[in-house]
Amino acid sequence: MKRQGSVSAPLEVIACCVALAGCNNSGPLADLKTSSGLSTLAQAPESVPSSSPHDTAPTTPARVMPPRPVPTSSPTVRVTMPIATQLQAIQYMAAMQAPQPSDSPVDPAYAKQVAARLAAVGQPDVISSGRLIDIAMAKGCDATVPREALARHTGASLNSLLAHGVLVMRCRDHELECLQSTRDADDVLCVHK
Repeated sequence: MKRQGSVSAPLEVIACCVALAGCNNSGPLADLKTSSGLSTLAQAPESVPSSSPHDTAPTTPARVMPPRPVPTSSPTVRVTMPIATQLQAIQYMAAMQAPQPSDSPVDPAYAKQVAARLAAVGQPDVISSGRLIDIAMAKGCDATVPREALARHTGASLNSLLAHGVLVMRCRDHELECLQSTRDADDVLCVHK
């Protein structure tokens, strides 16, 4: 009996080693290091460099946007453009509105306050808990309306909207819909309905 126990223990060790050797280091745990067939999860942490006054704050990765369907100098996607361009516009508009970890938390009360001041331009609405301020207009929406309406009627800036978590201002009428990013003043995209 004693001999069987001693034989099965080495077989279990061999089975574990074979399983680890067959690992191709892919999948969600691929970044775990293995050494001699044993996982290094329980290793001591690497030495942490001491902080000094010359250290900089950690940087967040740059925002990755899909390809822009049209240049900023001509920000309108027309119905007559190829389907691929129109699909790019949809993807780009969704990315403009998508919050990132580095974005400020949304302040719905601030967004509603700004939206209320835009009533002279059209019918304002706060969407996505304050991430988007929408202005429904009878006519007259174009690439300049969101930024100009903000400056003329509220006194707020795109930077102040971004600081309060508002990511996009949008105007729309029966022909056109234009999105103005608060992250970049030059980032405006319009689409024909």
